[in-house]
Amino acid sequence: MCMMDRHDLRLLDALQRDAGMSRNHLAEKVGLSDSQAARRRQALEESGVIRRYRAVLDAKKAGLAVTAFVHVKLHNHSKGNSKRFADLISRTAGIMEAHAVTGDFDYLLKLAVADLSALQRIITDTLLAHAAVDRVRSEIALETLRDDNLLALGGP
Repeated sequence: MCMMDRHDLRLLDALQRDAGMSRNHLAEKVGLSDSQAARRRQALEESGVIRRYRAVLDAKKAGLAVTAFVHVKLHNHSKGNSKRFADLISRTAGIMEAHAVTGDFDYLLKLAVADLSALQRIITDTLLAHAAVDRVRSEIALETLRDDNLLALGGP
């Protein structure tokens, strides 16, 4: 779905803020009939614009007190190394996000773990132990100022 109008954008904005709202409330919020809102929502789901619905959890209340960002540098950028590293990331618990980035490092990972020992285990036993990984640098978040993951659909 390439062409989205203001109704689609309003629908997406409403859903990213509260995906659990009722069909009636959603339609009212975006100024459409129930059936129009439902059709548009289904089209956005089928086109992949809406990938999934999920609950937003509080990491600390769920026992994951440490948020860390880990920069990873691979030995080289061969297709095999990148694939093996991606496979490692996909099966490692605690890694919330993984991004290929520009700069001195190749990847930036966001982790949520119970404590510093858990972070150390992931860095030492998982990342540094992997043949593709050359080095890592970690940073621990002292405070989270914003964590809403909302896309700016209507601009800044």
